[in-house]
Amino acid sequence: MSTLWDDIHHLRRRDERRSHAPEPARELLLAKVSEEANEALELYRRMRGWGTNGTVTATCEEVCDEVCAAIMAAMVALDCLAPDARVHWQRYLAHGADRARAENQAASPHNSST
Repeated sequence: MSTLWDDIHHLRRRDERRSHAPEPARELLLAKVSEEANEALELYRRMRGWGTNGTVTATCEEVCDEVCAAIMAAMVALDCLAPDARVHWQRYLAHGADRARAENQAASPHNSST
């Protein structure tokens, strides 16, 4: 059974092959993150009817697919850059979650001294 990062590694190999670069092209993989994120934002704008005179020209499903594409592109780029993307991601996620827990706890009305 493959894991998330096994799948990401296969996606990375595919993207590197498709780039037709003589060697793995990190810049192209990093640019794809921005490209996919911009597409997700554009579809979100169209889903909200912003800049289209209120006409909705994208669905939530399309927006969600593009958000997934942006996340996937970012994970492929991380797999390319980090010696062990799995470990790096887990460490960074834990760090972010710990900070969020602490901030949420501090902002909780039950912790107020008033």
